[in-house]
Amino acid sequence: MYTVFFIGTAGSGKSTLVAALSTWMEEQGFDVGVVNLDPAAEYLPYVPDIDIRDRVSARKVMKQYKLGPNASIIAAVDMVVTEAERIKEEMEVVGAPIYLIDTPGQMELFAFRQSGAYLVQKLSDTHSLVVYVADAVYIQTIDGFATTMLLALSSRIRFKKPQILAVNKADLLTEEAIVNITNWSEDPETLLESIDLPSYEKEILRSVANMGGFVEPIFVSAKTGDGLDKLYYQLQIHYTGGEDAQLPP
Repeated sequence: MYTVFFIGTAGSGKSTLVAALSTWMEEQGFDVGVVNLDPAAEYLPYVPDIDIRDRVSARKVMKQYKLGPNASIIAAVDMVVTEAERIKEEMEVVGAPIYLIDTPGQMELFAFRQSGAYLVQKLSDTHSLVVYVADAVYIQTIDGFATTMLLALSSRIRFKKPQILAVNKADLLTEEAIVNITNWSEDPETLLESIDLPSYEKEILRSVANMGGFVEPIFVSAKTGDGLDKLYYQLQIHYTGGEDAQLPP
């Protein structure tokens, strides 16, 4: 079983990308399962095979414990941990060879709390990785790119899993913006020369780059479908260890 966790900041189009990729894979004839781990989701653009809201609902937690909206989401995400074993059993019953796992929309509640790291470890199987979904509109600025790389590296350290950087909403980018983002990722010095920061902050970014924090992104659009084949190809490369990976016909 191959588990792929999708994380990203609010508004990055993470759930929409899960929907688009799962639909694309089904159209190519692949057997794929989708898991929703967001107990606060009001709407999903896909029909999940396994939905945590059947067991834990942030809205119900809010009413039952008389919590505010933020506290209820935090409590609900933590409660998901108690369902981890049952979710894993349901995944085995469904029997899909690959699962796309959609995580809570507020990334910090999942990536930087112990419950998130536990769920990733518990639901991971022989092969697993994380897709960090970045917002194309945000990452096209120098400051946005730098902070995205820091967040992506933080999540990679946190989850201790291989990670792919997918820039969603790429249909909103100009060719110049795509070239800039690619150049910044391939040659961090071009970014450091362009950004107006104190020298010590530049050294922090340089250290991040030296740690492999500046990774080449995959440009995708959940809206148009562009780049979904390349994203799937990267999933295959990680799964096969770089051997016998090929795009579907």
